[in-house]
Amino acid sequence: MILVKRLVVQVFLLSSLLFGYSSSWASDYFDNENLPPVEIINTTDFRVDGRLAAKKQAPILILFAMEGCAYCQYVEEEHLKPMLRNPEDYGSKVIIRRVMTDDYDSLIDFDGKEISNMDFSARYGAYYSPTVVFLDHNGKRLSLILGVSNTEFYGGDLDDSLELSLQMIREQVAALK
Repeated sequence: MILVKRLVVQVFLLSSLLFGYSSSWASDYFDNENLPPVEIINTTDFRVDGRLAAKKQAPILILFAMEGCAYCQYVEEEHLKPMLRNPEDYGSKVIIRRVMTDDYDSLIDFDGKEISNMDFSARYGAYYSPTVVFLDHNGKRLSLILGVSNTEFYGGDLDDSLELSLQMIREQVAALK
């Protein structure tokens, strides 16, 4: 069943690239699952997220996304939301947030200053959607995943980046002792 589901998603994503279909089909497809609802928080204040990350000694995973982006929806529905539904494995390991790169909102940066979502995205090299960036509690970039190059390996790439980020944070903490 999982293989069939992934194949359907891959066919849709490929056809949307080739033929320019909207993501409404993807929305209908993903919404039909009977899973507990979870939401990815659109962050507004990285000072708060940074304090939480420092307390948990965990990285902040930011999904830089755009409205109507089928690959962004794929990353959310197939990877990030399942991580949120699995707090035993991921709850203490990562803080998951989203920044919409195509809106004109602002957020509070790690230093307490207001910055536009677009400028914040550019700082971390999020020129493509989706881009996933792992940051430490001070906003230092630990790892980066640009786009979705292969849906079969994306989950492994995400887990590898998470483990690398956790290792870097452990090394930061050890250096302070």
